[in-house]
Amino acid sequence: MATKKIILEKEEGAGEAVDRILGEPDHALVLVVPRGSMLGKSARNFNLIKRESADVGKEISVESVDENILAFARNAGIPISHPLFRERSTSGASGISDIVPVSRDSEEDDGNDGEEEVEEVESPHGRKRVVPARRPVMLRKTSIEVAEENQSEEKEEDDRREGDIAGEDAEQEGQSFFKEEDRFFKKRQIPSVDEINDEDNAERISSRRTLRGSRIGWTVGALVVLGAALYGITVFFGSAKINITFKKTPWGYNGNFVAETATSKIDTTNNIIPAQVFSVPKNITKSFPATGQQNVSLKAQGTITIYNAYSSSPQSLVATTRFVTPDNKIFRLVNAVVVPGAAVTNGQIVPSSITAPIVADQAGVDYNVSSTQKLTIPGFEGTPKYAAFYGSITTSTSGGFVGEKAVPTASDIASAKQAITDTLTSELQGSLTGSYTNNFKILDGATNIQITKITVNTSTDSNGNFSVFGEGTLSAIGFDESSSAATSLKNFFLSIAQSTEASSTFSDFSVSYASATPDFANGKLTFGVNAQGTLEPTFSQDDLRASIAGQKISVAKNAISSLPELQEGAISVWPAWLWQIPANTKKIQITVD
Repeated sequence: MATKKIILEKEEGAGEAVDRILGEPDHALVLVVPRGSMLGKSARNFNLIKRESADVGKEISVESVDENILAFARNAGIPISHPLFRERSTSGASGISDIVPVSRDSEEDDGNDGEEEVEEVESPHGRKRVVPARRPVMLRKTSIEVAEENQSEEKEEDDRREGDIAGEDAEQEGQSFFKEEDRFFKKRQIPSVDEINDEDNAERISSRRTLRGSRIGWTVGALVVLGAALYGITVFFGSAKINITFKKTPWGYNGNFVAETATSKIDTTNNIIPAQVFSVPKNITKSFPATGQQNVSLKAQGTITIYNAYSSSPQSLVATTRFVTPDNKIFRLVNAVVVPGAAVTNGQIVPSSITAPIVADQAGVDYNVSSTQKLTIPGFEGTPKYAAFYGSITTSTSGGFVGEKAVPTASDIASAKQAITDTLTSELQGSLTGSYTNNFKILDGATNIQITKITVNTSTDSNGNFSVFGEGTLSAIGFDESSSAATSLKNFFLSIAQSTEASSTFSDFSVSYASATPDFANGKLTFGVNAQGTLEPTFSQDDLRASIAGQKISVAKNAISSLPELQEGAISVWPAWLWQIPANTKKIQITVD
């Protein structure tokens, strides 16, 4: 039956080794101890392992390539073995080796006439016994050498001529189990004079040695390349995936709230949150058909630009001041104006100007004139101002008419006012969303529209249409619903939830509102709330990555298992031989379900 092996890590001491021995169900165990293990720091470690194993009826042995570890184990009375060489242990157990004692049949006659050599040795318990003397050892032949031996008897003769390889035993307990290489392997015997003179034999011996060295070199080189490749894969492509599932707790709330413009922070005692009022102004002008008819006498209207090329002093002109076109049509100022003084630059007068409304002196279409370059002021005639003050019509005058014309009836005017009101209301409601950020919540019923002005112009145009001007303002009161704002409603509910579930956050959250009643005069909004959510522990992926980066997988498992309210956690690494989490946090992927 195969013996169960326990492979120890370098950092595992005597306590960990004993724990692993006690945890194995097998009776016979082999401790495989690496070179540089902590166990090699003191012989007491092996005495402890021997004692504890014996107490529970375990039979143990030690396998290692470390000379000191094998010496300490042998001194403690533990059977030992080397993975490359067979050496009898202090208890008589044999290790696993490719080196075996030379058989009597293969040895040359040593002159003992068949008498077996013996020697007296002392056991660890102080008792002496006589055992067969140790024989020199030699390397077990490889399969290539066996093939060569089968192919040529001459090569077999050469092998025997090369001599046996023998080792010497350690002379006393406590010294290193393995001495220098020449303590185990004697130098090959110097060939005889005849062999040296035999060039063929010498060449074959040299060739065989070169072949063996070449094989070792290729093997070492391949191992170095393989190790470098594995290291590169581990460093550059190693990654870890961590899946975490936390326990989730359902949460709900129903109640009434007040949003106020007068407060700037959440009042959890009185269910008050901050509010803000938004206002949007709007004005429009629309034309409507007039359905009435009547005889009318209408004067043309327009605008005039008045120039002062006289002096730097301003000039006042009263209402009804006359301006005459070159074809003697008279227009009058609708309102009094003051023409600003002219500018004087380098002794030259630069005219100033002002624009004012005018009306024709008489009714009729004859006063619907096109642009006119210069209109004089008859009141200044006979004075220097007559040529220096003048007017200019840049756009046509219009509206002059005498006869039957379409006019709006009272019904036309009432319908036009209602249409303007409806249009203003619709456009104001559509423009509200652009006046505040998306994180603000405006509830249904939390808005107010006021139509502040409606003006009707009963004069109809050439198509028989009259115009109506309307102006209005929309006001709305809302509150911050975003999760990032400290004054948000969501954080209000989170503060309530954390009073019973500390260090928690919402993994999902929804809220519905009802019965919104605004009070714009006092900047208040009263409304009902129904909130639903799921609570889970507050968790930072960045903090977890930083704490486990470069750590052993066992340390990472402990860090994850210590997370509060953890329901399930799993770690997977690539490549599979990784024994620690990558040091680069970017190669650590964390998924929270």
